[in-house]
Amino acid sequence: MGLKGFYFFIRLVAPLTATVASLLCPGICNLMVEDSDTTQTGSLINQNGKKIVTLGFLGSYGYTQVGLGALPLAVDAVNKDPTLLPGLELKYVAADIGTNAPSKGSKSFAACAIKKMTEMRDSGSIAFIGPDDTCSSEALVAAAWNLPMISYKCADTKVSDKRIFSTFARTLPPSSKVSKSVISLLRAFDWYRFTMIVCQSSAWVEEVKETIKELAELYGMTVTDMKLYSDYIPRNIRIMDKIVLETYKNTRVYVFIGEHIALVDFVKCLQMRHLLDKGEYIVISVDDEIYDPDRKLNMVARPYIDPYLRYGAGNKEDIMGFRSVLKLTPSHPKNPEYQNICEDIKQYSAKTFSVPYHNTIFDSISVPIHAMYLYDAVMIYAKALTEVIDMGLNPRNGTAILKRIWNRTYHSVQGYDVFIDSNGDAEGNYSVIALMEDVTMNDTIKMSMQPVGFFQYNTSSTIPHLPDFKYYNENRPICWPGGNPPKAEPTCGFRGEKCAIKTDWRVVITVIVVGFFMLIGFILAFKHYRYEQKLACLLWKIDAREITIIPTGVNDSSVVPETIFQVRNDQNTPQTNGSIAPDPASEVAPKRAFTTIALYKGNIVALKPIRKKNVDLTRNIRKELKQIREVRHENIIPFIGACVDHNNVCIITPYCARGSLEDVLANKDLHLDNMFVSSLVADLLKGVIYLHDSDIISHGNLTSSNCLIDSRWVLQITDFGLHEFKAGQEETGGARELKRLLWRAPELLRDPNYPPRGTQKGDVYSFGILLYEIIGRQGPWGNIPLTAQEIILNVKHHDSRKPFRPQTQNLGAPKYVLKCMESCWEEDPEQRPDIRYVRVKLKEMQAGLKPNIFDNMLSIMEKYASNLEDLVSERTDQLTEEKKKTDALLHRMLPKSVAESLKRGDPVEAESFECVTIYFSDIVGFTELSASSTPFQVVDLLNDLYTCCDSIISHYDVYKVETIGDAYMVVSGLPIRNGDRHAGEIASMALHMLRKVNRFEIKHRRGEPIKLRIGIHSGHCVAGVVGLKMPRYCLFGDTVNTASRMESTGESFKIHISEATKLLLERLGGYSFVERGITPIKGKGEMRTYWLTGEDASKRLERIKENTFSLSTGSIGSDRLTETPDLLRRPVCESVQQQTCELPSFCYLNSKKCNGVTELPPRFTDKFQTGKINKSYGNGIVRTCIVNSKRKLKFSPSVAMPTLCGLFLWTPDDDATRG
Repeated sequence: MGLKGFYFFIRLVAPLTATVASLLCPGICNLMVEDSDTTQTGSLINQNGKKIVTLGFLGSYGYTQVGLGALPLAVDAVNKDPTLLPGLELKYVAADIGTNAPSKGSKSFAACAIKKMTEMRDSGSIAFIGPDDTCSSEALVAAAWNLPMISYKCADTKVSDKRIFSTFARTLPPSSKVSKSVISLLRAFDWYRFTMIVCQSSAWVEEVKETIKELAELYGMTVTDMKLYSDYIPRNIRIMDKIVLETYKNTRVYVFIGEHIALVDFVKCLQMRHLLDKGEYIVISVDDEIYDPDRKLNMVARPYIDPYLRYGAGNKEDIMGFRSVLKLTPSHPKNPEYQNICEDIKQYSAKTFSVPYHNTIFDSISVPIHAMYLYDAVMIYAKALTEVIDMGLNPRNGTAILKRIWNRTYHSVQGYDVFIDSNGDAEGNYSVIALMEDVTMNDTIKMSMQPVGFFQYNTSSTIPHLPDFKYYNENRPICWPGGNPPKAEPTCGFRGEKCAIKTDWRVVITVIVVGFFMLIGFILAFKHYRYEQKLACLLWKIDAREITIIPTGVNDSSVVPETIFQVRNDQNTPQTNGSIAPDPASEVAPKRAFTTIALYKGNIVALKPIRKKNVDLTRNIRKELKQIREVRHENIIPFIGACVDHNNVCIITPYCARGSLEDVLANKDLHLDNMFVSSLVADLLKGVIYLHDSDIISHGNLTSSNCLIDSRWVLQITDFGLHEFKAGQEETGGARELKRLLWRAPELLRDPNYPPRGTQKGDVYSFGILLYEIIGRQGPWGNIPLTAQEIILNVKHHDSRKPFRPQTQNLGAPKYVLKCMESCWEEDPEQRPDIRYVRVKLKEMQAGLKPNIFDNMLSIMEKYASNLEDLVSERTDQLTEEKKKTDALLHRMLPKSVAESLKRGDPVEAESFECVTIYFSDIVGFTELSASSTPFQVVDLLNDLYTCCDSIISHYDVYKVETIGDAYMVVSGLPIRNGDRHAGEIASMALHMLRKVNRFEIKHRRGEPIKLRIGIHSGHCVAGVVGLKMPRYCLFGDTVNTASRMESTGESFKIHISEATKLLLERLGGYSFVERGITPIKGKGEMRTYWLTGEDASKRLERIKENTFSLSTGSIGSDRLTETPDLLRRPVCESVQQQTCELPSFCYLNSKKCNGVTELPPRFTDKFQTGKINKSYGNGIVRTCIVNSKRKLKFSPSVAMPTLCGLFLWTPDDDATRG
């Protein structure tokens, strides 16, 4: 039917698109509307009396869409600009058509977008921004509705046809636009003949190639040759060398369209053939990556562009070769506020579109250039709409709006002007980058890649017109190697056909041939001589006396015998003054080791024993050892040397502190996230690829125990090669050797004479098992209930229909990883992929890794450090909890201040207290009661009584000194002074105690009461710690004796107090007394004493109010206390010393009784059940309140503070969310 026919069909069926789209993609698209309470009124929407313009946005909210914040940022900029849409407000409606949508390009995907467009249009949207990658169907519908659509990311070439897509424009320059700049540059230097080198990797490259060919033909230029190559693999430089060899004789100008890494190797090949020495060749590289001025010289260095190889920085010759390279790249933004705009875009993305990144990762992400195109799309639409409205035209007329966009130049947010042609395509802005002098460089070369020129369009030129190439600085042109731009063709032609020169070729050829063979012979002879010298010198050989074994306690049957090696131990360590001298080996040795380790020349090394008594150093073995010593790769364990002394044959390699991959995977405390796994897999692949490409050919014994992890978390492969050196070892058998076979390929298990070096296909099988082991962390075969021998027998059993392999159903890996894993362990070795192809298939797995190995290692070390911090925090919490239990037990024996001093090792000196109140009590008739009871009954009686008394004193500011038999001693006013309140605390406690004991029953004598006799006295006292083995906090002074006499001269069921205590209680107020009269006191003579009979609860309540504190979720203030007798009988007293106190079984909430926490209002209950709540006191001190299921409050004081005592109440007008 064609596009035109489909266009008119869309105009007829447009009203039905919403229904069709709903059937094709129900529930796929998500719509985010900025304001929903809008009503349509004509062409605009009226909301609360203010006219607004609604813009529809179609995009994908994927995890990488950091640039979506440009949309709300641009909308805010329009609304803040008084010159744009005066009297109107711009809004937007966003629809996610990509996160959960079908694959892009499918019919369901297009239907989903059209459905959202229909919903937006029906809700009042008068223009559309987007969509992302595919836009032809959406642009066709917008044209049918005559509504403007401006895309910021779509590169589809079909939408440039304005006969069909009449209301479409885009700020993203199509890929073909760079072709005009290429032709303009070629014309500027009269390079009318050129060769194209093209990488067949993407549609973008294909479009650029075809456009350059068309423009070259149009402007009378000749494409001499065109060389195509597929995805370039590093190290495969022979591909580039072949292209140079086939083309350099017929061209001087190359147009290179491909990956930057391939460009570096291409220039290297030109340089190796000395084609760039005289400046006769030029390479024009076309790149879609924006030029970054911070990169400078690194653009030509291989470590920057090669993520697989880690060579050092390029030498001077390599860098100088780039003087013959001109790179065409999108211009770097010139806006000085560009970085601030990028930060604003990221903030808007996080706030509006909820980009799901952690703050640390989010800050390091760069804003894509498409975000700037999105910003420009909104701005040019706002400007065009402003013109349309000023002219009185319909703002919904898409054709009228697009006419104000086409054939115009707008100033981009990137800082330069961009021209939109008659097809609605932005022309783009490109720069020419060349190697120029740079005195700011620290390198000795003092040169870096810098922009030298740009392209400017002249709108008066005929169509198709080309931009004009201009220098940024006419006084600073390109530094040509030959002093002038190279010519497109030599003066005499490529074959000298334009210059007649007679040459005696026979002489020239003879000299060249003879010289060549002489040179080859000399080189071969010299190489053979050097090779034999290296074989004879035995650089790898290590004397056993240079090795010192470090004892680590590793229980391994393969440990190296200690017959000749020196061994560090305590017996050989000299002793001085009865102490053991420090062992140098133990100081550098790790705390734990995964193998036998030793010291060699001051370095810690690992020893691998060879189970044979001696080795005959044949020529083949020496060649093996020389070959293995020359192996150098970051993912291959270096070979230090070997010891071949009698009975001490072993291999020495560097020691890897993290152990093997098997050890790391078995460490359950170590969290391996996706980046960890990806890094390990990437290192393993690079190591295996290197072995396959080297003379080693294959590993043959690839297991997780042969993959070591060094201190930088880099995986290194070991135990390869040296097959003749290891041959003839004593057979050990056992489970250890059997376990090694779990990674071996089935065809090698079946072959009793399999090659010791294995096969490359066998390594691919072992890699598949290792990949399963790394991801699953359950061993090479998971949790399969079979022994190693049974697994090996099942693998050897040939079953082509369903071979025995690890179960992957519950592995939890992406499908592409599972598919690659299963292809690696195919039964037929020929069906297994090459290890390089495995790397390509797992390329997506390595998407999160840094291109630079040091950045990647740093990121892994940071994650490992974070994991260690979590483990330390967990262990610290456990230790803190145990310490709290120990402290609680200690604080029951000693006052907190005294206990803290003893823990610090400080001497606790006796302290004098001017006035304290001491309580003594005992049981009248306890001797007779004990005589008539069994010892167990006496113990049970005292335990019940003292438990009852202890529960009472916990509510008062008192300290229990000791219990001796039936005697009970309590003091208030020490070790923390509390003014005169100590008398009141002891008096109230005594009354409480007396009431409680009156209801106390003896279990083995029901109905018989406990006759409690109480005595109280106030006065001077000295307190201190006595003893070292069992330290006790004791009180000394006449006050103690007098208080004891008050008790002994008292009567049962009465509280006997001295006159000193009576005077203090009168000063406090609220207590009633009865004078007993003059009482003879032993050692004191006669004293006037009194009986304490009761107290006024309101007076005590007033004292409590004066010493209360308020919490964020509840208050204990004077305006919140409820005066109820029950509450006073069951107070909750919290002090710094007690740390923990139990809530009463009920409390009062606005005079309503609440039984426990669970019956409190939900907004309080939920808050208390969550754990920690920070509380602020009036004096600025902050404490933490922890509430658990047992209704216990725990206060963790941050600083010392006087005793706090009071009631804890909840009030409904407190806000629980403030805590």
